[in-house]
Amino acid sequence: MLRRILDHWRAWLPVLLIACIGAALRLYHIGQLPPGLYRDEGFYGLDALRVLDGDFSIYFAANNGREGLFMYLLAASVAVLGRTPEALRITSAIVGTLTIIAIYFAGRNMFSHRVGVLSAAILAVNFWHLAISRVAYRAITLPLLLCVLMALIFAALRTNQLRPRLIYAGLAGATFGLTFYTYTSAQFLLPLVALYAFSLWIGLRRDLFMRRSEEAQHRRRMSALVFCGAALAVLTPLLLWLTQHADLYFNRAGQVSILNPQINNGDLFGTLLGNIAKAAGMFAVQGDRIWRHNLSLRPAFDGFMIVAFAIGVGVCAWRWVRSWQSRLGSDILGVESNVAPQFVLLWLIMFLIPTILAEDTPHYLRAIGALPAACIVAAVGLEAALAWASRRGIFASFTLFLRRVVSPPAFVAALLIAISGVNVVNDYFNDYVRRPITGYWLEANNVALAREVNTFFDAARAQNVVRIDKRLADDNPSLLFLSPEMDGLQDQGTYYEVRAAPATPSMEFGRLIVDPNHDWSALRNALPSPTILTARGGPLAQGDKDATPRRAFITVDYLDGAPPAGQSAHTFEGGLNLLSTAITGTTGSNVYTVTLVWSATQPITDDLAVFVHWVRGADVPVQSDGSPANGYLPMPFWRTGDWIVDERVLAVSNGAQPGDEIRIGLYRREGNQRLNVLDAQGNAIGDYVMISPPQ
Repeated sequence: MLRRILDHWRAWLPVLLIACIGAALRLYHIGQLPPGLYRDEGFYGLDALRVLDGDFSIYFAANNGREGLFMYLLAASVAVLGRTPEALRITSAIVGTLTIIAIYFAGRNMFSHRVGVLSAAILAVNFWHLAISRVAYRAITLPLLLCVLMALIFAALRTNQLRPRLIYAGLAGATFGLTFYTYTSAQFLLPLVALYAFSLWIGLRRDLFMRRSEEAQHRRRMSALVFCGAALAVLTPLLLWLTQHADLYFNRAGQVSILNPQINNGDLFGTLLGNIAKAAGMFAVQGDRIWRHNLSLRPAFDGFMIVAFAIGVGVCAWRWVRSWQSRLGSDILGVESNVAPQFVLLWLIMFLIPTILAEDTPHYLRAIGALPAACIVAAVGLEAALAWASRRGIFASFTLFLRRVVSPPAFVAALLIAISGVNVVNDYFNDYVRRPITGYWLEANNVALAREVNTFFDAARAQNVVRIDKRLADDNPSLLFLSPEMDGLQDQGTYYEVRAAPATPSMEFGRLIVDPNHDWSALRNALPSPTILTARGGPLAQGDKDATPRRAFITVDYLDGAPPAGQSAHTFEGGLNLLSTAITGTTGSNVYTVTLVWSATQPITDDLAVFVHWVRGADVPVQSDGSPANGYLPMPFWRTGDWIVDERVLAVSNGAQPGDEIRIGLYRREGNQRLNVLDAQGNAIGDYVMISPPQ
């Protein structure tokens, strides 16, 4: 008994270790890496909120429609972790980790314990699966359900006892039905299981021809009935819903299908052949180009895993041919012991069809159902290659000590997978998530936008109000999900307004968030007057079709009230006043912030530039020239009576020195002509204002 327990522990130990490694890779900084929260993830989050509000839909209609299983998993996570990126993405990470365990059982039941362990290890360090496990896409649930289904089907095939076989068949049928609640590509499970049903019928006919026992025939019939009954019970709600909403369910597939003339450009056959070649090459040559799914164009396998996959395809194909030629056994397409090679290849091929028949081939979401099969095939190839090498004595040089710890083939397999894993970790964490384009494609700007809203209200100041440019808030599910305050927004024409309290005549402290790529003068004019304005630039963004990055938004904080107190007030010609100056910073940091507050007593038609020069003797070691507020509040933009806060950051080598001074002034860009500083009588007294840095 003790020996049996120890044997089971030794068998499970590598699986548990692999699962822990896979979990660590998928959970590490899951809320921050990769940056952003793509609009599809935001829609999923909103659907999860609907579930928490009691909307128990079978199919969620927003954003071209989505199957419901993932939304219910997200709802549980959001209930615990709140409206955060972590709540959404940790669900995917957990599902991805469970898939590592599930593929072990699928590989073990289809082939052997070794293939199961190798399949789990390959999946754990696969870039494709790692990337999809760290973003909240419902597609991540499909590989898990497929692996569970295959594990149950082959567990049933491996037993001749009626009771266990019926239990496995019932669980497999229920899993089959549940798979259709995961992702659109699950529809291609139908032809795969149809092949199983057809082969089962062939087996029944062969039993009759060979006059096999009534018990074997009864076992087959009962298994099929239990499978179909369980599947139908789980599928019935979706089937009833489909009778009323079939157009919604199949709408998205029609939009991206190569049957669409706008996609095939009048050459359907050529497009089909091209997509087949691209799908075949995605494992070793060129993968998905879309940065939301992949380090653009990185193939599904790398290095040794490409070789293992190629060998695996050859081994499975050869075993399929041999099992077909032998005509031995009593189960699907051959024998129970020989069915796995052809079944895993059919699994692989069937779930490549969704990306072959659609645009953007290869597409890692549409083809994700093929990923577990590809990992199992690679595991078969790796095991076959190592077995071949072992039979030829290639591992004979292993030391006796190492042989006592681990078998040479197992050591080599672990080493090869570890090398692939190191490469994947480096590509993902040191390259992919650090590239600005990854944040652009995953819309990191919307996470920053939500943060601007949330942190402002968290400050708990009286009369907080946020005004958001409609162009930023419309069709922005990530913002709506991440900002609970947005639940109470009010339409004000050109902008939405969110208030912490009802408006009163008292002082208003607000935040205006606008799209700087369009005219926002109407939003500016709607602000209280006079008011103090402070502007900051938001992050860069770049849409899929944008040629270059652009500023996603700017934030303008405003406070209506008295002007801030300062060191002095200075008047420049043209109706411009420097109301106050301040400088903060320490000599140790060598970084200083100069804060200027400006106002205008009359409209300013020229876009004048401000200069801030750090002067040391005859030199100017550092300076900052340009429009106020980093150009976000240029002078023609100013309203009479407003106060404009202008911050300049100066990095001074060696810090402030005795005798240093800071000179501040204005000049016209054309000709670099400086404006004069005026005294109380309006006489020119110089062309700059001087302040001293802290010593």
